[in-house]
Amino acid sequence: MIRSKWFLGSLLLAGFVFITCYCFLENPLLEENTASLIGVRHPFLFLIWNILTGAAFLFNIMAMYETYRCPYRIGKGAAWTALLMLPVMYIFQGKLVDGEVVFTSTVKAVHWVAAIVYMVSIAASMGLLFFYARRQVRRFTVLFALVAATAIGMLTIFLTLGKSGLFEAVPVWMVYIILFLVNCTKLFSQPKKLDQKEILPDAYTIV
Repeated sequence: MIRSKWFLGSLLLAGFVFITCYCFLENPLLEENTASLIGVRHPFLFLIWNILTGAAFLFNIMAMYETYRCPYRIGKGAAWTALLMLPVMYIFQGKLVDGEVVFTSTVKAVHWVAAIVYMVSIAASMGLLFFYARRQVRRFTVLFALVAATAIGMLTIFLTLGKSGLFEAVPVWMVYIILFLVNCTKLFSQPKKLDQKEILPDAYTIV
């Protein structure tokens, strides 16, 4: 997997700028202006949203797993699962009927399940990496707590109060920023070059 900071950073920057512009195509405070609902009215832009976000997150998460030699296979699998949910959300979306977005019950159910699986998979993939890497760089403890709290909070709000465009955008922005800080800055650099033998004895390899 590519670990070039220039490549990873450029991918993150392009994705961040694009999704920010995409989010504000319409009023992000309204429930009907979530990413997927905007995508019904702008399907090509929603496709670009999926491609850019999917690539940016997958490449950067995999780079973190390689950099910190994290053996958690389930974390890598979660990242790939998240990627697979993007085309599901793109295919199973509403249709415009007389200017109104209409979902069938089946399409809406599949879309919501895919969205929840996507959110949980990204959080699990990053959270497991941060949990493992905290022994190498203590600052990862803060990121682990942040990701866990955000995932639980967002999922709770999503299931109880509903959503809006801004509600969806905030955690996505947060993931972009965290990935950039970890992969493209020295804030989370390892204090020394660690030998694999120093890391693996107390690590659990989750299969």
